[in-house]
Amino acid sequence: MANHYDREFKAQAVQLVLTQQKTGAQVARELGIPSKTLYAWVAAYKADPVEPFVGSGHLKAEDQALRDLQRRIRDLEEENAILKKSDAHLHQRSDVIVRFIHEHRFTFSITKMCQILDVSRSGYYAWCHRPPSTRAQARARRVERIRAVFTTSGERYGSPKITAVLRREGERISQKTVARLMHDHRLRSRVTRKYKATTNSRHTWPVHENVLNRTFSADRPHAVWMADITYIPTEEGWLYLASLQDLYTRKIVGWAVDRRMTQDLVIRALDRAVIHSRPPAGVLHHSDRGSQYAAAAYQERLQQYGMTASMSRKGNCYDNAMIESWHSLLKKELIYLTKFRTRAEAEVAIFAYIEIFYNRQRIHSALDYQTPAEADAAYHARYG
Repeated sequence: MANHYDREFKAQAVQLVLTQQKTGAQVARELGIPSKTLYAWVAAYKADPVEPFVGSGHLKAEDQALRDLQRRIRDLEEENAILKKSDAHLHQRSDVIVRFIHEHRFTFSITKMCQILDVSRSGYYAWCHRPPSTRAQARARRVERIRAVFTTSGERYGSPKITAVLRREGERISQKTVARLMHDHRLRSRVTRKYKATTNSRHTWPVHENVLNRTFSADRPHAVWMADITYIPTEEGWLYLASLQDLYTRKIVGWAVDRRMTQDLVIRALDRAVIHSRPPAGVLHHSDRGSQYAAAAYQERLQQYGMTASMSRKGNCYDNAMIESWHSLLKKELIYLTKFRTRAEAEVAIFAYIEIFYNRQRIHSALDYQTPAEADAAYHARYG
């Protein structure tokens, strides 16, 4: 015996297809009805969402005219909605347009989308049943790998770095192709406003000459260390971060945090750098003229470690641009993307960013797309 379904059942079945992100075939199987029947209901609903299942009764002329007018208004509204939604696809390749139609097949009428986007229905259905070409399969694999690298980087990498990662894996791919695939799949690196912090240079401590003199290059690890302080907002108040960066490897060799910006903060960062890196004597230590770095206790520590002090010229932020640029990077990739409730929470996040991501995972264009740890290992493997 044939099954009979009332209007409410049909409407609910259609809504299940339109709102649950399921295919019509899947919903039909779950409801125990032929998929052709369900698709017919969906088509009837799209044709007349107000009164989709009215039977075969005859209407008066004025009622029919009203329904025709309402249908025409709905058609125009749907056409306008399709044009708005597909605006970015109108001048794309045909496969991109067909993919747009397929992704929106439960939102708009397929016939209407084909008419507006100048695609034949037969061409669309042929695309649906066509097995993926070798090229399409390769493209899908590339997209998935790009998405994986993008996700692993915390959505920080743009097309240049993702291209470098893929090439290191043996993939022959251009940055232009990566950029296009990221654009097609809405993969955009997270970028926020830049940040700049300064220290207090109004003090009576003696200062040193600018020995580095903006020579932002080195021929070996631990030839030059650059130091600076920045601060991080939390709901508890400011958290100050003192960092030291190796010029050759770009590695953060030492860092420390505290609720106050003191001599002890920068000394702890320096001590940690020496303990972890064990550099030979003769490191050129460059900083700004902040009181924390000019203080006698810090300068004595530099002498104890056999380091030569260098300081930026007064009021010239570019003399210490490298480490300030790194603090700006930290802000863009972590701090301004996170709201920290406590200083302790911020410290944990900074630890993970520096020790796990930045030093060991984040590739650097100036290092030929190596990580700081890889650059350091490569030098010692070559020169001992």
